[in-house]
Amino acid sequence: MSEQFKYKSNTGEDRKQALLTEYMVREQARRDKEALLDLLGSESGRWFLMRMLDVTKVNSMCFTGNSKTFYNEGRRDVGLGIIKSILALGLQGIGLKQQAEMEYAEFQLKLQELAVEYVDNNKEE
Repeated sequence: MSEQFKYKSNTGEDRKQALLTEYMVREQARRDKEALLDLLGSESGRWFLMRMLDVTKVNSMCFTGNSKTFYNEGRRDVGLGIIKSILALGLQGIGLKQQAEMEYAEFQLKLQELAVEYVDNNKEE
């Protein structure tokens, strides 16, 4: 019998390793979910999340016509993974993501107003 098709027992050490792996994956997913809910549960956490989505350029064009496209796509894929994790939280995650987007958009508008005011007040210098 070739090595490729050899039957693997699901008892003994193989079973123990499978159970350990299953536990570790499940525990890590639980902690990830808790951390994401904590992050989305605070205004500063939502701000950080939106900045990360901006940095990863999930809503931007990635194609540059050269090898930088691959770098951009890799960065964007990280942001898409974050969004996928948020959506996996269900309606609660979607609602918190929308709240983060609204707060971020409001801040961007306020920042534009403040920047114009700052420039207007410092023209004389």
